Amino acid sequence: MSLSISISNSICSENTLGTKGFVWVNPEAEAYYNAVTLANGGDINTITLYGQTLDDTKSAIDSRVTNLKSAGIFTKLVHDYPFFGGTADTHAINAVNATSTLLYFGSPTHSNLGMITNGANQYASLNNSFRSEVPSSEDWAIGVDTNSSNSKIIMGSRDATNIAAVIRYRLSTLLGYTTTAGLTVSPALSSVSDSFIVISQYEPLISRLYNDAVEESVTTSSSGLIPTTYPLFIGAWNNYGGVIDAVAGNHKFAFASSGLTPTEVSSLNTINNTFQSFLGR
Repeated sequence: MSLSISISNSICSENTLGTKGFVWVNPEAEAYYNAVTLANGGDINTITLYGQTLDDTKSAIDSRVTNLKSAGIFTKLVHDYPFFGGTADTHAINAVNATSTLLYFGSPTHSNLGMITNGANQYASLNNSFRSEVPSSEDWAIGVDTNSSNSKIIMGSRDATNIAAVIRYRLSTLLGYTTTAGLTVSPALSSVSDSFIVISQYEPLISRLYNDAVEESVTTSSSGLIPTTYPLFIGAWNNYGGVIDAVAGNHKFAFASSGLTPTEVSSLNTINNTFQSFLGR
């Protein structure tokens, strides 16, 4: 009679409870996922929504924050909406502070693709006063990543006395910002139906407009672009407190920050594309 004994040994990470499984690196990422889970009434069904395991999805969320920190972007973000989770409640969570901050109008639909608007009366409000959120009129940025079904992309706000923060693409014309005197128009583009559009002012008086991290135009204003007191809208333009130019499409990511340099815009585009590709959208 012979006796054989085999011993196998595997080492895996342990969480703070001493059990095997995924371990968060960034407390901010963990707080965001926990807030989304609470809004969802339980863990996100990542297999159904994205074809990814729950642990792999948590790792992607965690890595996104790690990369944002490494690029010097995370501390500049005031609003950060990855539109993760597939419902109105989960999409409303601001990933910077893990609170529900979006307000919806016209009942946009929500899915694994993001927030989906109809181009008529559906949009979201950041429920903010942009001017109170940034250090000065000389340091701010906004951006939206969207797949538009009607060749229109928009995010922004304007009031009667201040220069607005606005991204407005319509019919092959990209409008970087507005004044009370009218719109300033950049060179026309052939298409931005699936693009990451950013307008940033990180230096005195100069506004830079980017399409997928490519600088499209540079504009100097005598006073700098002063953020409006009206809330920023996603999927429409807050014009003097009223909504105009609503767009149809799925909004995959939106943010407002205290300013981004050209290098940081490029890094944010890369980080965002990596996360969106993981989610399959």
